[in-house]
Amino acid sequence: MAGKIVLRLHCLTPFPMITVISGTNRPESRTLLFAEYFVEVLREMGQSPRLLDMADIHHGYLQEEMYQGKPGDPDLHKLQREYIQPTRKFAVFVPEYNGSYPGVLKLFLDGISVLDYAGNFSGKHVALIGVASGRAGNLRGMDHLADVFAHMGAWVLPNRLPISGIENLLTGDELTDADTKNALRLHAEQLIAA
Repeated sequence: MAGKIVLRLHCLTPFPMITVISGTNRPESRTLLFAEYFVEVLREMGQSPRLLDMADIHHGYLQEEMYQGKPGDPDLHKLQREYIQPTRKFAVFVPEYNGSYPGVLKLFLDGISVLDYAGNFSGKHVALIGVASGRAGNLRGMDHLADVFAHMGAWVLPNRLPISGIENLLTGDELTDADTKNALRLHAEQLIAA
């Protein structure tokens, strides 16, 4: 009887929430187009992802107090409680900025780690997707970010996805390149299976 109850509870448990992060605050970023497509793919696969766009959040939490363990900005706390702490899996889209990833993403990670270090990424899975106009698809930036997530206790998926030459993959504001769509679909499958 106990086995049946456990099985029933297991079946009622929803899929682990996935948060997709568009890691730049640049207005009208093309990174967001790729992140939004990934959200659509996850939904088609029966998931209920949430999108956290760095461009949609105000950055008033940039303050000296955030590094002193003080409560800091209530909006940052709210983002942490809604998008980070309950999430078991993340897909982080990172454009190449000066050979790495955007500073706003690092600031966000620093801000939430001061508030609750262990509850953010420890033991959780992170998929990295690099986005760049150049040829390398932000490989270096993904390496930098993978080190940060590993330091925070996350399990970074081994297959990082570099997306290069993004201008050639879009028609207007729509991802139209079939190979890139397939690569993102495969990346979504790997994240779900993690």
